[in-house]
Amino acid sequence: MLSPLLLQVAIAAGFVHPQPAPPADLPVEVYQARRAKVLAELGGCVAVLSSQGEVNGITEDYRQDGDFYWLTGINEPGAHLVLQPKSPFRKVTLLLKPRDPEAERWTGPREPVSPDLLAKYGVDRVQRGTPEGVLNGAGLHHDCVAVIAPATMQREERGDAELAQRLAARYGLKLEHKRGLLASLREAHSAPELARLERAVAITIAGHNVVARATVAGVSERDVTTQLEYAFYANGGTGLAYSSVVGSGPNGAVLHWDQNSRMLRDGDLVVVDAAAEYGRYAADITRTYPVSGHFTPEQAQVYRAVYQAQEDVLAAIKPGVTMAELQHVCEESLRRAGHLADFIHGFGHFVGLDVHDVGDYERPIAVGAVFTVEPGIYLPAQGFGVRIEDEVEMTDKGPKLLSSALPRKLEDVEAWVARERQRAP
Repeated sequence: MLSPLLLQVAIAAGFVHPQPAPPADLPVEVYQARRAKVLAELGGCVAVLSSQGEVNGITEDYRQDGDFYWLTGINEPGAHLVLQPKSPFRKVTLLLKPRDPEAERWTGPREPVSPDLLAKYGVDRVQRGTPEGVLNGAGLHHDCVAVIAPATMQREERGDAELAQRLAARYGLKLEHKRGLLASLREAHSAPELARLERAVAITIAGHNVVARATVAGVSERDVTTQLEYAFYANGGTGLAYSSVVGSGPNGAVLHWDQNSRMLRDGDLVVVDAAAEYGRYAADITRTYPVSGHFTPEQAQVYRAVYQAQEDVLAAIKPGVTMAELQHVCEESLRRAGHLADFIHGFGHFVGLDVHDVGDYERPIAVGAVFTVEPGIYLPAQGFGVRIEDEVEMTDKGPKLLSSALPRKLEDVEAWVARERQRAP
């Protein structure tokens, strides 16, 4: 019999320890080019944008909001960006919160302001503190102030929007609202962004292949979640795009089921809406798995209606189409199938730095935009739901299905599940 130490060594030796390489940071030139686009759209107005990220957990993990991150690549709170298009030498000023040696003992050291930090962020000036002083100087040399802070539920609840208004009032400057500017620029992704989005999809596909093997009777939704998320990280994921949804049986009729506690039973369908993130860029994919390996006649009828709705939307995607038009296509398809009342959400959404990313639903979808197509039917009285969700990139020739490697058609899903379960240990 092995000693406890030898047993521990044997277990560790037999366990696969994946070592995926993290993605490299985007070059500073990428952020400089983005800021140059914003400067060109300001019409000579000064603008300020403040970080709006969120802190979570006992370790106070910070996640920057998409707009500030897109412009800076900086993931820390209390930061501000001041844009002065009329300044000859200081068009872009970055302000970071003051250093706190005591706090940094808990969170790690932060870099001092130096020429190296200036080069790292690719801005004209880096300071610590609040932006009022910089804005006052800008107010003397600009004729207008642009509010680029995106609209929120309360129009002026953001501090940067209030700063812009105070600056305009103090110096008698014209106030212009350009609240849709960042969304319009972010909707179309560059080649480096698309590469990360495609990698996030590939990692997510690897996770769903594991789910095809794992969704068998007698395991719990939590078991499936654990195997799925391990596969994401083992294949290079740098995080979860969102909390994994694994809903079996009646839980599959709950759109965002998050308890993941039920035991899978023979005859169940399992709706798995889960995806990885890669270098901050998110994926979003859903598949519906038959625990027995086959759909019942009633389940098959519903699945085919969802699949047809997805096919109808995919066929309608072309340059110039809007998200609103695709929503109508999806609804009409499900109306013909007699299930419009059981479709309780939008047909899809934009994907990028955030899983529900920015974009205009009423204007033609930009070339380079990535969005989901996710019809679903939810039947709590019958004890199941069906959703199929895939990602599409809009190209100048039409749609490119990024998640095409995952089966969608009913017969293909059954064959895929059988094939993956034969591979299971």
